[in-house]
Amino acid sequence: MTNERVKAYAKASLDGSNITKYATGDALWEVKNAVFINMRNDIVVKGEPKVTATEDDASVDLDSTPPRATLRVCFDNNTWDPVDKKNGKSVAPPNQVKRYTINANLQKQGAQWLVTEAKADKERTC
Repeated sequence: MTNERVKAYAKASLDGSNITKYATGDALWEVKNAVFINMRNDIVVKGEPKVTATEDDASVDLDSTPPRATLRVCFDNNTWDPVDKKNGKSVAPPNQVKRYTINANLQKQGAQWLVTEAKADKERTC
């Protein structure tokens, strides 16, 4: 999902992004909303975040219907900067936490796992 979010945020547009292949529900709404806000404010996001996880950060319940999973990732956006499209200057809020965990819920739909919710926990650094 992150790769598709990066594509959408880089252009402030969903065109060329396959986000709907990887996200649904609240997770998809949050990406679409952020893209819309960035588009209206002429903001694009340069660079790419670094996302890491270990197998200890995941749990899967294949017995639920549909199968579900949870994943905790370390999200580092030190190399991912929102900028004003017109002048290229950063519009990142000062003192923003740049490295934190994201807790994601996933659901299997057909053969594909989709992120249904992704919540940042900026109190928990990684």
